[in-house]
Amino acid sequence: MQQSIVKKLEEALTPSSLSIVNESHKHAGHAGNPNKDGDKNAETHFRIELVSQAFEGISQVQRHRIVYRLLSDELNAGLHALALKTTSPTELIRQRKGGLQ
Repeated sequence: MQQSIVKKLEEALTPSSLSIVNESHKHAGHAGNPNKDGDKNAETHFRIELVSQAFEGISQVQRHRIVYRLLSDELNAGLHALALKTTSPTELIRQRKGGLQ
């Protein structure tokens, strides 16, 4: 699942930065989670941080919709939840400058 997510996001959004962390183990046994049995190899919950020029000038809601649309097959195949941080390169520069002042 993770490889499929990486491939789709890289092909569609050509990110300058992409970080994906499988957090499925943190959610095993929670209500509504398909990973009820605590399978350590489950791929149901991911934290994704993505910087892409494609996000320039569009809202967070629009960005998240793009990611969810790209990953619709994975969502239908057992991906349960995504924690998304989507940033444009301009926003990243602003954040870095703000942190240095």
